Amino acid sequence: MYLAIKEILQNKLRYSLIVSTIFLITFMVFFLTGLALGLMRINRIAADNWNATGVVLSDYANNNLTASFIPEANYQDKLSDDAVALGFMSVVTNLKDNDDTEKLNVSLFAQDWDSFIAPKLTEGNYPTKDDEVVVDESLKNYGISMGDEIQLNGSDTSYKVVGLTTNSKFFTAPVIYSNLTTYWTLQGTLDSSRSVSALVLKNDQSISADELTQLTVEEMISRLPGYGPQKNVFAGMIIAMIVITGMIVGIFIYIITIQKLGLYGVMRAQGIQAKTIVWSLFCQIFILSLIGIALALIGIWAVTFVLPATFFFYTNWAAYGALSLVIGLMALLGGMISLPRLLKVDPITAIAE
Repeated sequence: MYLAIKEILQNKLRYSLIVSTIFLITFMVFFLTGLALGLMRINRIAADNWNATGVVLSDYANNNLTASFIPEANYQDKLSDDAVALGFMSVVTNLKDNDDTEKLNVSLFAQDWDSFIAPKLTEGNYPTKDDEVVVDESLKNYGISMGDEIQLNGSDTSYKVVGLTTNSKFFTAPVIYSNLTTYWTLQGTLDSSRSVSALVLKNDQSISADELTQLTVEEMISRLPGYGPQKNVFAGMIIAMIVITGMIVGIFIYIITIQKLGLYGVMRAQGIQAKTIVWSLFCQIFILSLIGIALALIGIWAVTFVLPATFFFYTNWAAYGALSLVIGLMALLGGMISLPRLLKVDPITAIAE
């Protein structure tokens, strides 16, 4: 360790290039991870908030919530405290009588307010009328706040915001919560089928019936359009960056090793064992990786203060810790490239070079 630290201090510029490379790549890995986690989170967090053990969709929907419609005749006799109806649809909202406000794409979740899937409020109260709703507090970023009246899909009816909740996004859009009557009205089925999108289950409730399919929440989310490909693309990019980190560190260390063969030859001639030189090399890699990773963690922490509130970035320090270990191991593996040359150093030949 002493030899490693002394070598780094004597060649600050050379080793600072390695630290800078590790920092930049690690920072990019962390940033891409934050983007991936943020994107996955805003696709599913509202469904995760249910703490459900299962979901029942219509059989023909191919496990896709957005395509599921269950007529009242198929679900009415299956409702209970552990099996509640959920209506889902994508809608457009805007402030009532305000032409300056932009139209927003949002997700609408409809349920009974006394069911276990009702959102937890951070402000206000649950609706007591059909023309009242609860919205995700992120809509404040778009000018929609407590007490405002909004339109849904250009409806003549205005809906008053009486409650706010947090961390409620689905399919990348903020969620507006209404009762089932509002959902049926918007859907046009209030006086006909009164269909719902799903039955949400808890306490390991099981429902088996013709034309219905039960699956886990994770299975339902994985079938959301675009969710799987987005997840795979980010995972592939992150893995590639980690592998590149190991390769770049290995190349840098190999070049430095070649440049110092004469020095290693002198060390071997003085009786210093090869294992001591190898240990010094890997200590150098460990120290350089540690500094680069630490700087990347500080950089990610700093970046969270400047990102806009609407940016889908999510910091997960446990994930960053695991990635730090993987990147450190890849850097050490990259150092293995130099091992054959080090172990074969001949003092006389190396000194002559």
